[in-house]
Amino acid sequence: MRKTLSLLILFVAFQSVYGQAVTFYPWTSTLSVATNPNRVVWGDMRFQMNSYFSSLSTEVSPMFNVTKGERAKFYVGAGVRFNFINYFTQDDPEKQNPLEGYFLSVGVRASPIVKIPRLQLAFELSPYSNKNFDLGLFRANLGLGYVFGKGF
Repeated sequence: MRKTLSLLILFVAFQSVYGQAVTFYPWTSTLSVATNPNRVVWGDMRFQMNSYFSSLSTEVSPMFNVTKGERAKFYVGAGVRFNFINYFTQDDPEKQNPLEGYFLSVGVRASPIVKIPRLQLAFELSPYSNKNFDLGLFRANLGLGYVFGKGF
């Protein structure tokens, strides 16, 4: 009980100082957990939510706000896509690489409701290439997010 209370206090303190954002992209079934997207530089980690266990992908990327309006922030970033389960399920040592590919991101996070500025609409264009650069996708993400903490 004491450890749980200590962890809860640390989490609330961290959240109130730095702020985090949670965004869900329903059409791609992706959950994003980010550091404060209102800062100039912020980090983003995305988890594939609707997938087979052998294909659970995680994306990690730093993002940079390039313009900041009153109700919208435009950002760019680049990142790496990993699949750690693939590392443990493959018998062939050549296929035991958790790295899946690379991506770029160009997007906007807008606060469409003036009275609820923490509620954000996120739209992003993101070209993706596998690790061998022989296959790629042009992805588009649309989601709904919320920014927690005092760092808003």
